[in-house]
Amino acid sequence: MTRAEKIDLIRSRPQLSVATLSADMGNQDAALQTLLENDVNLLHFDVMDGNIWPNITVGSPFVAGLKTSLLKDVHLLINKPKQHIDSFAAAGADLISFSVEYTAHIDDTLARISSHQDIVRGVSLNPGTSPSFIKQYLDQIDYVLLLGVGPYSGKETFLEDIPAKIKELLEWKPELLICIDGGVNKNTIAQIAAMNPHFVVSGSAIFNNEDPAENLTFFNKTIGVKS
Repeated sequence: MTRAEKIDLIRSRPQLSVATLSADMGNQDAALQTLLENDVNLLHFDVMDGNIWPNITVGSPFVAGLKTSLLKDVHLLINKPKQHIDSFAAAGADLISFSVEYTAHIDDTLARISSHQDIVRGVSLNPGTSPSFIKQYLDQIDYVLLLGVGPYSGKETFLEDIPAKIKELLEWKPELLICIDGGVNKNTIAQIAAMNPHFVVSGSAIFNNEDPAENLTFFNKTIGVKS
């Protein structure tokens, strides 16, 4: 699938991008099948190295190891993301976003993503980061991932700040795709859906102790996916 086709797919209807790290790590195939059976197109990977965010999660070998038709949505929450773009591209990433706050040369990092012509190019903004920080790079950006939580904020959410950011970004680039990540759960999904993002990231709220399929049905219905 080309980059343009991936963008068209995401734009075609509201989407969930679901992380499976909260599912059974010994049976990821079952988690992937659950996503496929419940109208999910995007598989989300939060890549953390313990330097910016306190957690250490997965790297490109894990991304490569999951064989699926789902689009692989890779979010690099790491220092110096540019040097890891090629390995995640080789691992099958379809979308790659990175934290601009920890990137010395944003334009060079975007150029590295652009060198892989079929990858959808993204950046993420922490709650305290103004959209103006990336305004000059928007011609190289396909989507912006807006975080409702930050590495410094613990469990505190900043979802109320996101609508103004979306408005500003779309005034500058109307065709931009918008993603919301962080603080997404059953109590907040209606509030988030009202912001009209193109896709929403969730993980632990799906694969908790309840029924993942039931959770996905609830989330899809709330964001407007017709069954």
